[in-house]
Amino acid sequence: MENANNDDKFQGFGDDPNLTHLRVGTEPQILEILTDPYVIYRSNRYAPVVKVKEVSSDKEYILYISSTSLAQELEDIRTFDGDGSMVGIKIAVNKDSDDRFAKYEVSVE
Repeated sequence: MENANNDDKFQGFGDDPNLTHLRVGTEPQILEILTDPYVIYRSNRYAPVVKVKEVSSDKEYILYISSTSLAQELEDIRTFDGDGSMVGIKIAVNKDSDDRFAKYEVSVE
């Protein structure tokens, strides 16, 4: 039987255990968003993520997007031009302080 999910639109989705999550600091990091949001199961819970590529190194990561400050910024970006997708958009992302619960700052590059 053929796999019903063998469709190009599903490429890049799923939990790739080889991808680590991106740790965001106070210095802006330039990222290219590679997927729209999806969920993965890690640490006994589901978590929303996007797959990103760090532009300076071409290294791919997952970026957890459950933080309210990050989610709001990404939703504004996602809905800005009307197509509803973030794929291919380059952003600069950083936290506004070293505090673990610091707000994210995001801008389109």
